[in-house]
Amino acid sequence: MWRKRLLPKTIADYAAVLLMVSMFPIMYWFEVFMVIPLYFGDRNAICIFHCIISTYLLINVVGNYVAVYVIDTSIDGKFLSSELKPKWKFCEICECITPPRSWHCNVCNTCILKRDHHCNFTSCCIGHYNQRHFMMFLFYFTVSAIYCTYFNAFFIWKYTSFTISGLLKLFLPLAALVFGNDLFIIQIYRLLCVLAVVGMVAGGVLFYYHFINICNGMVMYEKGKNIKDYDLGNAKENIRIVFGNRWYLTWISPFVHSELPTDGIHWDEIKLLTSKGK
Repeated sequence: MWRKRLLPKTIADYAAVLLMVSMFPIMYWFEVFMVIPLYFGDRNAICIFHCIISTYLLINVVGNYVAVYVIDTSIDGKFLSSELKPKWKFCEICECITPPRSWHCNVCNTCILKRDHHCNFTSCCIGHYNQRHFMMFLFYFTVSAIYCTYFNAFFIWKYTSFTISGLLKLFLPLAALVFGNDLFIIQIYRLLCVLAVVGMVAGGVLFYYHFINICNGMVMYEKGKNIKDYDLGNAKENIRIVFGNRWYLTWISPFVHSELPTDGIHWDEIKLLTSKGK
């Protein structure tokens, strides 16, 4: 069930993965050892409490990210079909008959079960078996960015003068890093604060978009084509298809087991399987 080829396939994938992997520890260090102590001062108990919260968020962000990265959601090794059934199709590149909702990814060079899209930041496709972890990664990434931005606002107030030059340094941190006359480390702090805001907005928008698709029983291709063949009629059952039978517990940790009600292949039995799970 693990991907055999874990290295990124394109320059864009390499750059995006390196950005994500490097930012996790850097942002954690910045918040836990720089921002939170400055905000709470000598109140050690409160600092420890927020360090625990920060660690919990980090575990969920990194845990779900790793799960997305390593879980194989392709057709490789799956027993499919030797006959062309309704809604099944023949992939000329993979040279096999593939089930409904599966599409070929030119980057991954294989067909993906219930393919949603190829994510550069995880260097793999989001599909049937890793979509739950992708969504929880976006959720905790957004929550973490909101959490960081709240404390960063007070932190950056201390190091930013609200003049024209000060605001330019805040909103153009990369330019200030090169041309500014402040200490190099202060410019880095400003850059990290801006990245937290960007992550908050981007993560929130992506989570909202994909969650609406899930509630409607669609992937991105089906959303674009307005295909509603796999909508079970209510959001709860559509969510269960992605997050599993214990969908209400998956937010706690990426290590919570939640068996999916379908195998990503036999979508003609989806309504029967769903009715049994009620």
